[in-house]
Amino acid sequence: MALETYVRLPGRAPRQAWAHWKAWLPGFNQIWNAARLNLSDALDPFERGGVTLSMRQGIGLIGLLGLLAGFLPLLSQLWLGLRFGAAVPLASLAVDLAGLAHEYGIPALDLVSNNTSLLAGSAARLPGWLAASLSSLGFWINVPLGWLSLWLVYGTAVAGVARLMGAKNQLQPFFAATSLAAVPLVLTGLAPIPLVGPVAVVGGALWAGGVYCLAVRFVTGLDWVRLLLALLLPGIFMMALSLIGLLAVLAGLALA
Repeated sequence: MALETYVRLPGRAPRQAWAHWKAWLPGFNQIWNAARLNLSDALDPFERGGVTLSMRQGIGLIGLLGLLAGFLPLLSQLWLGLRFGAAVPLASLAVDLAGLAHEYGIPALDLVSNNTSLLAGSAARLPGWLAASLSSLGFWINVPLGWLSLWLVYGTAVAGVARLMGAKNQLQPFFAATSLAAVPLVLTGLAPIPLVGPVAVVGGALWAGGVYCLAVRFVTGLDWVRLLLALLLPGIFMMALSLIGLLAVLAGLALA
């Protein structure tokens, strides 16, 4: 009988176990320890000196938590779309413009708001309820997809900078460990709630940043100075690229 029947290697699962939820999600104790910023017990509960979480489990965790975080916004967007009988982006634009027109009282903005509201309520090729439902569903699915994209793109950059600074981390344990940063991000799903939403979003983001920082330190072993550089440099580089792109677009519009 194969050795892996008795010893479960990190990131490995027998083919017949791939359909089981444990092959795609970490244990509750691991999630709870990550939420408490106890990354050593979350990633290495048996104290074997390695990451016992697999990248597959990280993908499943981010996907599930992204869907949970997007559920309340889904209901909010669905209600908004059904109220206008239009796709969510158009209905949301009408509400935002109406709010700005009421706040500042600008005649031109008020005219644009009225026209947008009329456009949102006009007859469409799809029934209003169907357009609202499909667009809301699209926004909901986009939440975990956006989290996964950010996790992979930013994580690749951080892992690369860490390697340049002397870390010996490998990509699979790195991504497996940093996936636990999605646990506090569930709080961002409270965004539609007045007053509580903004506080929950900021708190969840800061909490997730702390988990991510400790996870990167666990798998790379970098000191705090090199760790902060590895975390900040990719973000600064991405912001610089975005700024350059925006300036290029503005320059093109000015010359047109």
